[in-house]
Amino acid sequence: MRVPENFLFYLSAHEDCTQRLLARAKGLVAEDLEVSHDAELVRLRKMVSSVQLEVHRMKAFVRLKAFGPHLLYGYLKPRHRIGAHVCDHFARRNPKTIVVLGNGRESWISLCSDGKILRDHTGGIAETLEQLRSNLPCSDERWDPHDIWRIYIDSQYCPLRKNTAAFRRRMPRRDQDATGLRLVQNKNGVTLDDFFGKD
Repeated sequence: MRVPENFLFYLSAHEDCTQRLLARAKGLVAEDLEVSHDAELVRLRKMVSSVQLEVHRMKAFVRLKAFGPHLLYGYLKPRHRIGAHVCDHFARRNPKTIVVLGNGRESWISLCSDGKILRDHTGGIAETLEQLRSNLPCSDERWDPHDIWRIYIDSQYCPLRKNTAAFRRRMPRRDQDATGLRLVQNKNGVTLDDFFGKD
């Protein structure tokens, strides 16, 4: 079955969802949406699917960067209201680390500690990071994790496996822009061993 049991969550996150649509959907179960041919229920099913797809793509393609030892941040500009959900996902994957996702207008902050999620929704990501910088302890790490990650990704490039047509079919341009993703190519042949000065 493609419609999840918690379809109301996804429906309420859709950019075009109204109170009337939510009220209509509250009396339904997932099977009703899955098999119905009623025009309005088909529309609701498509709305749920659209939000699920965007959540899946954002989780897959958002790239986190280190901002000191206790904070990760990344670019996110979703069409639907899923920012907090995606941010919580990354916070669960990185416990006891503050995760900030956002863009120039808004940002979401999540922290997973002892199985609980703490979250906030604030202004643009630049001002949020600046406020957090002044409140977090500094660290004098030897390597910039962002540089290490970039070189690692670049080192994984293999022209024989490159299939940009398939990538563009599965990752439309609007979703690439929403996650701040760029197609990376290792044109210099740099590897992590080169970065660390190993032979």
